[in-house]
Amino acid sequence: MTESIPRRPLSRALRQAGLALLWVAGLGVLVLFAMLVVASEVCAEASRRDRAAIDLSAIQGALLIHQEQHRRLPTETEGLRLLVEHQSLQALPMDPWHNAYEYTVRDGQVRLRSLGADGDLGGDGGDADIELTFPVATAPEGGPTP
Repeated sequence: MTESIPRRPLSRALRQAGLALLWVAGLGVLVLFAMLVVASEVCAEASRRDRAAIDLSAIQGALLIHQEQHRRLPTETEGLRLLVEHQSLQALPMDPWHNAYEYTVRDGQVRLRSLGADGDLGGDGGDADIELTFPVATAPEGGPTP
């Protein structure tokens, strides 16, 4: 006695294979979409860090112009807003995370800094501070110009 295995009609088998293929393709599209979202976030963070570095360079240029025109740098109390008041900058930029840039003058060095994505000192990766430091020119009397 031989028993025969019941066969499905070909159209039903093709329909089931097509549905399985659609499921696999749908999952593939979802995975690619998730990867695209992650990649865009990584690129956006790099772009923010690049913009902060460009802003710091622009502020440095404005400080040097101000120093040339007024024979001194703003004090830490006057801060960067003096650059706007004296028209060395049109407006004081905020960092890409909507925080003010820090300005300090210590030991013959000017430090401009963004505290990064976390807004706190230090940090790693996207949270790391972005700094630009440059020496202060000396005044004719031999002392630094504050």
